[in-house]
Amino acid sequence: MLDLVAFVKPVLDEITGQDVRVWSAGQRVVTANWQIPVATSATWPARALEIEMAHDVAEQLSNADQSALYQLQRSLDRYLRARLGVHCKQDKPGYAIVIVVDRLMAP
Repeated sequence: MLDLVAFVKPVLDEITGQDVRVWSAGQRVVTANWQIPVATSATWPARALEIEMAHDVAEQLSNADQSALYQLQRSLDRYLRARLGVHCKQDKPGYAIVIVVDRLMAP
């Protein structure tokens, strides 16, 4: 079984520009949090994120070789950037963002 934390963490680090704390929250689920910089405040609010891989995506990741995993990480990067952009525009502070990854396509 693929280590989802090791697969997802570099993507989230790249997207946020921070060392994101990521841990496993189930067989196909990882949870992450990081801080949102606020220039006018000494304290930064935390952002919580839960990412669940759909069954088909988990199978795809489990069966992928190293080269395919790299391509799938790039696909995950695009997928999360698109979803996080939508969520941040509609966001309510203090609520966790939940994203279900239902497909990943290697370019």
